[in-house]
Amino acid sequence: MNLSFEGHHGTSSTSAKEILLSNYKLSIGHQEWLGNGVYFFVPGISTKTLELAEKWAVAQAWDNLNKVFLYRDYCVLQSRIEVDDSAFLDLTVEDGVEILSYLVDRYTEKINTIGRKMMFLDGLLLNLAREEGILPLEVVKGNFYIKFARERVERINLRINNCTICAVFNPTRNITSTSIVKTGRIK
Repeated sequence: MNLSFEGHHGTSSTSAKEILLSNYKLSIGHQEWLGNGVYFFVPGISTKTLELAEKWAVAQAWDNLNKVFLYRDYCVLQSRIEVDDSAFLDLTVEDGVEILSYLVDRYTEKINTIGRKMMFLDGLLLNLAREEGILPLEVVKGNFYIKFARERVERINLRINNCTICAVFNPTRNITSTSIVKTGRIK
């Protein structure tokens, strides 16, 4: 493996304990930012990845539909992510964006042959590329704008990216260590 970096993952204390016992569970679906995977804040636009993961854990605790907290105790986990550079797609650089554009072209042609129209999402394209063996994607990194608690409450909706995240498709293979680095309680 050629690349190695730290990532931070914010979650409930209960989920953190489960992760330490049996590893991460994937977020699944074509709506996911970077396709199926475990998501981490990684250095890029911001180096304050622990703080971002903490803000994420707090924001995710709130159930807006029922107006209650799903949990009050949260944790930030730090994981060492290792990946061979041939299985890593960096969408924060020009080459990575060109690969994503190639996927759009490839799947547009494929969908057009069956006479259908389709709205492509990044996650869908990356999942299809992995599932069809076009790219051996294990870790994908990209820049995003994420609404944390303040942005949600105050209805702040910017278009400028505020963090860099990565999705790890196979945590058993690509995550070599995980530990709790911060705990807290939502008041």
